[in-house]
Amino acid sequence: ALFYARREAGRDTGSDLTAPAPPPPPPAPSSVVGAEAVQQAGREGLTLATSSSSNSGYKGVYYHPKQKGSKKYELKVRVGDKMAFLGCFATAEEAALFYARREAGRDTSDLTAPPPPPPPPPALSTAAGAEAVRQAGREGLTL
Repeated sequence: ALFYARREAGRDTGSDLTAPAPPPPPPAPSSVVGAEAVQQAGREGLTLATSSSSNSGYKGVYYHPKQKGSKKYELKVRVGDKMAFLGCFATAEEAALFYARREAGRDTSDLTAPPPPPPPPPALSTAAGAEAVRQAGREGLTL
């Protein structure tokens, strides 16, 4: 578990040549509202999914500069073999937060709702497991 957490945090894990390439880094927030959406994702324990194939930098989020109004970021996801439109957003980060909440199985009907309480920590099965959890905490990682 410690190896996995280090790898997910982008830390050196030795010579693991089978690890997939890390996802592209998230783009810089497009505005103050976008930065708040990124911070909210962090508070909720969510990761905004990046994509190199999207013109916004986030998975499922597409920028339409010629669209009228202030909501120029469209969120679409694949459901089965069809694309489902999920809405338009003022910033790419807001759309990516909505996507992350949906992928996590959270209620997306109210974007201002507070996040659910964090799950209780898992029971430690062995002394080695307890030490791995403590070490991860010292390194700022979550198992």
